[in-house]
Amino acid sequence: MTSRIRRKASSLAAAGLLEYAVQMALPVILVRHLTKQEFGDYRLIWLVATTGVILFPLFLPQSLLYFLPRAAPGTRPKLVGNTFASLFALGGLSVLLLLVLMPVLPGSIAGLQRHSPLVQIFAGTWILASILDVLPNADGRAEWQACATVGLAILRAAALSGAAVASGDVGWVLMAMCGVAMVKVGTAVAYALFAAQETGLGFDGQLARMQLNYSLPFAVAQGLFALRGQADQWVVAANFSNTAFALISIASMVTVVGMLTRRPLNDALQPSINSLVGEGKLDDARALIQKAYLLVGLMLPPVLGLLISTAEELVELIYTRAYLGAVPLMRIYLLGDMATVFAAGHLLLAFGFGRQAAIVGAISLLLSIALSILALQFFGLAGAVAGSITSLVLWECWALNKVAKALGTSIAQMIRLDQTWKVILVVAVGVFVVHIFCSGLDTSVLLRLFVKSSVFVMVVLLGFVLTNMHRSSLLREWLK
Repeated sequence: MTSRIRRKASSLAAAGLLEYAVQMALPVILVRHLTKQEFGDYRLIWLVATTGVILFPLFLPQSLLYFLPRAAPGTRPKLVGNTFASLFALGGLSVLLLLVLMPVLPGSIAGLQRHSPLVQIFAGTWILASILDVLPNADGRAEWQACATVGLAILRAAALSGAAVASGDVGWVLMAMCGVAMVKVGTAVAYALFAAQETGLGFDGQLARMQLNYSLPFAVAQGLFALRGQADQWVVAANFSNTAFALISIASMVTVVGMLTRRPLNDALQPSINSLVGEGKLDDARALIQKAYLLVGLMLPPVLGLLISTAEELVELIYTRAYLGAVPLMRIYLLGDMATVFAAGHLLLAFGFGRQAAIVGAISLLLSIALSILALQFFGLAGAVAGSITSLVLWECWALNKVAKALGTSIAQMIRLDQTWKVILVVAVGVFVVHIFCSGLDTSVLLRLFVKSSVFVMVVLLGFVLTNMHRSSLLREWLK
């Protein structure tokens, strides 16, 4: 089982990393062909669309990860058809609500009305297209999922950068975004009709009610959690101009690094963990989760440490010096990711903790908004980010404790703290050394990036040798 999961996780991880690389390359073109105000509008449009994907799909695409592996013969097309029909209706509802509400929304969000109705059309279509982010993997076709992810990432980058270069107008970029969303919907339909394990689309009202009964508690819980992650951006959008929002949106891009590291592994493990928990095999589920945390604990902290050390150079290289104000915000986000390396929110699904997660998620969201607004008054944009990060750390601590108790173990044992503390210590020393010896470099951005990266990597490798991490059981246990 482990080897099969490892192959799935590897293909999804490779696809995710390539998608992220393409996403990082796209702003290199956009910031050089759009004004700061237009780039701010572009980022605000994505904020509206991603918030729509949080609120409207009701966790139905993700519910396929639970239902499809358990589906009786002949029911898969109905489960997928139910999800398509629901997303179509919910996407249409989002379009109508945005048409009515956008003119009265606060701050710079209301300014997007000048791009109406394209913003509404894009948001609604993106909600419908969100099924493709889950469907192939839930259907047992991780390689198909990886190919779709890479292909659409390349199409998106080519279409949006081409529109920006040709027109220099965010309106044409928005039209390209609508086109990409429609292609994504078409790809999802084509998969269901021609490539799925059981091809075709159907509808079953009773199954639809079962899906909704399962997904709604998690829709509330995960929606509140995701909105908590966006709370600081909405606070800034309501109180600052779109150019200030561009800074915080650029800084928040680094949060994708943690997601890209964890998500492929989580997606590959989720069906297996669901099955093991459903069969009462908690020992096997605990062993699988521990192995996953071992791998994450080895891989993610060094990546985050490298980004903390080179944040200034990366922003200057990708976004130009005009956006260097995003650097301190980016480092706060990265510190938050470091504190939540062992995220456990996704594991709550396997244990049916949807209602409890919804309650804690609501508290976390309210706390995030309150802290961001309060800190904003004293520390500006950095305060808004810090408020959001604080609520994230508290949420993940609760989720870790809940899952550990359900598995009959402790947090320290579940995340193998006896091994992973060495990694975190070595990374902290690497960041400190780079700051002490390389912060005063006065040379080109590429040379500064190379020197800082080289110093960090050498310190981390030396630290692994001195702590005997190169001989540890981390990888050996994963490879068993």
